[in-house]
Amino acid sequence: MLKFIIFALTVALCEAGPANNVVRPCRLDDLKCIRDNISANSNCNANVRGSIPSEYVIPRFNFETPFFNASYIDNNLIIRNNDACRVSEFFFNVKADTSVLSVDCPNLDLESDRTLIQHASLQEDTTYNYHIRGIYPLIRLTTNLLNADRLNLCNAFTYADVTALPIFKIDPKDRPTANFLSRDLSLLNIYERETFAYRAPQLIRQFVNSLICDFGCQ
Repeated sequence: MLKFIIFALTVALCEAGPANNVVRPCRLDDLKCIRDNISANSNCNANVRGSIPSEYVIPRFNFETPFFNASYIDNNLIIRNNDACRVSEFFFNVKADTSVLSVDCPNLDLESDRTLIQHASLQEDTTYNYHIRGIYPLIRLTTNLLNADRLNLCNAFTYADVTALPIFKIDPKDRPTANFLSRDLSLLNIYERETFAYRAPQLIRQFVNSLICDFGCQ
């Protein structure tokens, strides 16, 4: 059960949904109000650093694309423009005992030296290597924080909406990789949805733990 709802000073900006179950206590640009509400209903640390680097590096990032029977390793993954992300929705559903937080990330820029591991039945894995940089016009992250009196970002599912396909550049590191990589982009939307199922938790945690309230997970 929700412990506290702390309203913004400008009450006219707060909204209630059907049957007063949905409550929007804060303006979306009021991170302090959002912080106060989340910290009052969780064990997170409200003493955050207050900024995200415009560019940072993750030494190794693993992800899977089951549809394509492939595993990937992003080596020295450079993430740019995570600092441009902004809250696009925040509310409590009192009856459902849930809080919803959405974050929009425009022009998200990802660059890495990637290893692709292709799997096949009854066969040895094959490995390919290439450099890739992709810029995504808008990634929308939505996380549902259950049990509104003990919110926990670390075990919450985050859905990533890849609203538009990226502009990207790929540089194969050898001839076998160049021959293997497809130029058919008809399934790129499936690939990106599967990719961001893995990227979404890291991106939302970087945003929330840096700017709103630190749950202590990466």
